[in-house]
Amino acid sequence: MENLKLTRIDFRLIHGQVMTRWVVKYNITDIVVVDDKSAKSPLLKKILLGAAPSGVKVVVTTVEEAANMWKNKEMPTGNLLILFKNTSQALAAWEQGVKYPSLQVGGIEGSGNKRNVYKNVVMSTEEKDELNILHDGGVRIYLQPIPEDNEFSFKDVLSKF
Repeated sequence: MENLKLTRIDFRLIHGQVMTRWVVKYNITDIVVVDDKSAKSPLLKKILLGAAPSGVKVVVTTVEEAANMWKNKEMPTGNLLILFKNTSQALAAWEQGVKYPSLQVGGIEGSGNKRNVYKNVVMSTEEKDELNILHDGGVRIYLQPIPEDNEFSFKDVLSKF
């Protein structure tokens, strides 16, 4: 899928200046938010649709719906950003056929027993294990909270556990 410019995990989903900078960097025209909770909530969906940068089309979908869109070649055809809320949904989508080549980790929710692995990015052992499955499956995983940060390799994250 040549139009897929960025696949990202960010628990904040579409939010402010950080998302605007990624949209500009990759000239994004379409965002597919993959989050079961948001897709099933009219209020959360409305908030996400309203939070998108001007001119960017947004689809909010469940993991299952995203997998069907991918398999049926129904993903948007513009410069695409696929955005996951967490590692478990990124893994579930990949296992159901959304075969993205790389995954940028921008932010993981900070509650629970987690370690700081890079800048403001924290991760639990379970999240690390989920990302490791993707990594072992050939997905290039890196951490990069904002465009101005250097990419931090997932291999370097593994050394923190």
